[in-house]
Amino acid sequence: MVHADMFRFPQKSLHPLTRRIRSRLLTLFGNQPPRNHGVYRVEIEGHRVKRVCMADSFEAESHAANLRTFGRDGIYPALILRKENELWVEYIEGERLREVDRDILDKLAALFAVLYRRDPVLVPIEETHYNHTLHVDLNFLHGVGVLSAARYRELDAMADRVTPTALWIGYDCVDAILKNFLICPDGRVRAIDVGSLRERVPIGTGIAKASIRWLGSEREYFLDALTKHSVPDFRPYMSFLELAFSAFWQKNCVLERKRHFVSPELFDRFVD
Repeated sequence: MVHADMFRFPQKSLHPLTRRIRSRLLTLFGNQPPRNHGVYRVEIEGHRVKRVCMADSFEAESHAANLRTFGRDGIYPALILRKENELWVEYIEGERLREVDRDILDKLAALFAVLYRRDPVLVPIEETHYNHTLHVDLNFLHGVGVLSAARYRELDAMADRVTPTALWIGYDCVDAILKNFLICPDGRVRAIDVGSLRERVPIGTGIAKASIRWLGSEREYFLDALTKHSVPDFRPYMSFLELAFSAFWQKNCVLERKRHFVSPELFDRFVD
């Protein structure tokens, strides 16, 4: 009798069932911007690896190049193979972060410092699109009713006030939410979302997301911990990074129909 395992390695999706069902329904019936990534744990002769399916081979090679850049640092999974639109990488064993203490924050700061010290470049703001993109995102949020006319005017005016004259551009972990990091049996903290490692982005983008999503009262401690690692100084324009992330995130939530994440109150911190 022919069995499926004769032709493929056993694998299990690492995305929750509810997410897979939602993605399938959106593919069949929706017209939102697509999310084509599939992530699987694959068993090969008792050894676990991670299989990540990207939208196309160009995207896969871009992420593969970033993983190679930091391969020896061990902060992300090691790249095993890039083939067409797929990445096969190390499957990292460990426990996902759900809460943090200052020891974990220190380890996360060390991880981000590795990224931020790799070939940073200070770029004049007029040579980037980030100020313009912020204005576009705020205008979109006003147009779809997330921002009132008054709040939109306040934030749109503020955008220029907090925009720096130059940005440090380099590598970052742009999706810095707790579930994308593991505490390993040896005590190290490692990042597991290979798609979150980006190049040529404003340094501090990941920290801005962490600040808005989960850092809370530990924001200043974490920024101080980063400073001790002699990273490029993005702290003077953290407000710009946080506002830009907030507008970008809320725009994506609207476009991906994640209504439970849409929150006009998110912007109160910038004007109150």
